[in-house]
Amino acid sequence: MTSQHKSFALVLSGGGARGLSHVGVLRALISLGYFPSAIVGVSMGAVVGATYSLNPNWYRDLIEMDTSGFPSTPNFRGRSIAERARGLAIALLAARDMYFGWGAGARTESWGRGVLAALTEGKNLEDGSIPVFVCTTDVLSGERVVHNRGSAANYVYASAALAGILPPLIDGSHVLMDGAYADIAPIDVARSTGVDVVIAVDPSQPEAGIAPRNGVQAMLRSIEICQNEHARLRFGQADMVIRPKFRNTIGTLEFRYKRQCIASGTMAVRRSGDQIRTLLNRGT
Repeated sequence: MTSQHKSFALVLSGGGARGLSHVGVLRALISLGYFPSAIVGVSMGAVVGATYSLNPNWYRDLIEMDTSGFPSTPNFRGRSIAERARGLAIALLAARDMYFGWGAGARTESWGRGVLAALTEGKNLEDGSIPVFVCTTDVLSGERVVHNRGSAANYVYASAALAGILPPLIDGSHVLMDGAYADIAPIDVARSTGVDVVIAVDPSQPEAGIAPRNGVQAMLRSIEICQNEHARLRFGQADMVIRPKFRNTIGTLEFRYKRQCIASGTMAVRRSGDQIRTLLNRGT
């Protein structure tokens, strides 16, 4: 099937919950008859890319992915005293977990690893239907580390392990965490696969001028701000960038919007259909 169009690699970047728009992008591309030859994934992009490559039921399983164990973010704007009290309790627990441990997600780490193992069917990265490259950051050296062999669940976990939320993956001499810290869009990794075209998906969201409501949101927003200029430079190296649009502001951990995010990815491909056909059809 890939002989019917130019070969292309997809670079699926991070974005937390918004990164589930990659699911919609993949589904829409396939519906148009375009099948990637390789995928490079960062953070949530690594979750989606590895699941696509390793799991025949990737679309269904990603839509139905259990997100119940992700840490809650405190809400101090509740209408009742009880709601504000719950927000304070969540905030105090998160502060304790970050100070005395790795973060609020550490208590559900085993749950998260179980979810990833199920999504990737316990397979290794090299077992996929297409090559998949998972990017992580070694927080000791600050360097990007790329994985295309070994436990998919382990390296996908490391690629999505947000600092202050989840513990790192200790892998030999490396201490691995979220791949977006070192490189939000590893276009050069995609180019190295020898494809004709590199298409990147950027699910970032411009700062809407809405003030963070708590310290966790402020921390996540600050990370996004720091990455913006680097992201512009990296995405500029792709042949095309698909940018899903979201109806409302969606925070990194707001997985209750997962279906909206998936739909946003589908719509982004539909909007870009002519450009995609021009880029990928042979003879053009």
